[in-house]
Amino acid sequence: MRGVALSAQCAQTPQENLMRSGFTLLAVAVIGLALASCGRYRDKPSCQDTFAAGDTQGFVILEGGLARGAQSGLTWYRCNAGQQFRGDSCHGESLLLNLQEARAFLSEVSAASGKTWRLPTVDEMKTIRVDQCENPAVNPQVFPALYSDSYWNHDLSGHAGPLGCSTNTFNGVSFCREFVEHKRPFLMVLDESR
Repeated sequence: MRGVALSAQCAQTPQENLMRSGFTLLAVAVIGLALASCGRYRDKPSCQDTFAAGDTQGFVILEGGLARGAQSGLTWYRCNAGQQFRGDSCHGESLLLNLQEARAFLSEVSAASGKTWRLPTVDEMKTIRVDQCENPAVNPQVFPALYSDSYWNHDLSGHAGPLGCSTNTFNGVSFCREFVEHKRPFLMVLDESR
């Protein structure tokens, strides 16, 4: 039986043999690239395992669940909107709202607190991103309850239609083709310019 298969293979023209070996090489290359690209997702450790307790690198911790970026000067609420900061952690459920609802919530919080709270911009979200880890790519000693999810940004998309911007905290990548009706978590930044 083996001799029959071997003689059938030898009976093929050189072009057929070359074409078959070319497909085999292409398949091996595609599988190799796919496996190599999977490795890049395992290269970075979880941020939960990267920062030691009390390591608030790049942030000054303030009273009332606030943190100020040492370089940016931005003051952030350390929990997801809807949660309360007590002790060293966030309690309660975070809000999942569409963009209009998130902005309305921040207007209500601003009126009640006498301080102007707003959504962070895409560039401001970059100031909390850390590059050495992910899932989410933020310091959990500063932001203890962030999810690996897309968070609303203040910016609107430059594309036509009802689109806004969000930042995925898994790796800190921003996306400005987010439908404004999607329900997303969000962070709060104190607007100290007003």
